Amino acid sequence: MTPPAWVFAGTRRVELDGVDHFEPPPRHAPPEPVDWAIECTLADSIATPPLADLAQGCRRIAIAIPDASRPCPSERILTHLLATLNAAGIGDAHVTVVVGCGLHRSTTAAEKRDLAGAEVCDRAAVIDAQGIEQQSVDLGVTAHGAPVLLNRAVVDADLTITVGVVEPHLYAGFSGGVKGVSIGCAGEPTIAWTHRPAFISERGVVLGSLHRNPFQRTLREIAARTKLAYAVNVVMDDEDRPVAIAAGDPVNVQATLAHAHSGAWMRAVDGRFDLIVAGIHAPKDENFYQASRAATYLGLVAAPAVTDGGLILICADLPLGAGDGPGEQNFAAVLAGAKPAELIARGLREPLGPGGQRAFVMARVLQRFRVGVLGARAPEVLAPLGVSAYESYAEALAAEARRLGRPPRVLAIADAMLTVVHAA
Repeated sequence: MTPPAWVFAGTRRVELDGVDHFEPPPRHAPPEPVDWAIECTLADSIATPPLADLAQGCRRIAIAIPDASRPCPSERILTHLLATLNAAGIGDAHVTVVVGCGLHRSTTAAEKRDLAGAEVCDRAAVIDAQGIEQQSVDLGVTAHGAPVLLNRAVVDADLTITVGVVEPHLYAGFSGGVKGVSIGCAGEPTIAWTHRPAFISERGVVLGSLHRNPFQRTLREIAARTKLAYAVNVVMDDEDRPVAIAAGDPVNVQATLAHAHSGAWMRAVDGRFDLIVAGIHAPKDENFYQASRAATYLGLVAAPAVTDGGLILICADLPLGAGDGPGEQNFAAVLAGAKPAELIARGLREPLGPGGQRAFVMARVLQRFRVGVLGARAPEVLAPLGVSAYESYAEALAAEARRLGRPPRVLAIADAMLTVVHAA
């Protein structure tokens, strides 16, 4: 008997009936034990000298880590990084851990202890890099014209290390690499310029591509203005376990992990579907700003697997609604403020503000497809965004059957952040 299909809705699993095709999330065996894997990884740097050698003579070291929007074993990695730096003669007082918030909200003291670990917080300074609130240093402009404003602690460091997660990314091709510094620790003007609709619409700004990608190239040029020389990147599975770890030169580390796992992330399916049920794993289920990434992944690939006018159904509780950071709030306001075609035209004509780029790409999706959310705690926030709310999968399935006059063809994606499907 074939087991029922299921998708994530945060930490829950929702079982589905009537699904024609089910694409499971990629699964790999996690390295065991993880601490041993991290230690071995730090001892085998890719395309760069060992970290202990890079740290020699440094008086100020910055370590950038992700905020809570990406699950990452930052605490365990930081513990090993501090041990390596201590062995090289670098005391904890010379290390600053920088939480790369970008334009997400700043973190609380308790959240910093969760992200970096209580022991690390007691040993080293842990600060936020938040693009609007931070003290940024102006480092000029890139060759493409992007203003380079970065967090003071990162700019002043003699050596910067970045900790990040490699996964598909709509603009950068893949996250990880230099992005934790170039965007996570950047000032608002840098983030606004790199995310403006005219730039993210440029040829080559493609999900799943690092090569000849103007967005990725600009991030690397921004990072080159700093002393960023080392990265520890991980690949996470659907149970928030690190399944691959690499360390060394940020560009080579990112490329190594992306190449090794892109076949599992980017999946071809047979034909197109009337309804795609997109599972969203925690913490991306907390707000629509994050969860909507699944809709853009599905709708903006070169050959979408959803039919024109079809429904992309996002499974997310959305306890924080559209989101509570400045970028998330502006995203909702911009998306609610105009019809998709009008918003697209406006975005190509003028800046949309923090988070506006996500409203722009959502407008591109909504112009061709419909988007709904299954199980939102506050469904009233969705209608102004042009998004439908459904209490159950059965309700959505029945509505699609009525619209089509036949049973819809359904594709369920257990974790739509880790499985990017396209029509074969």
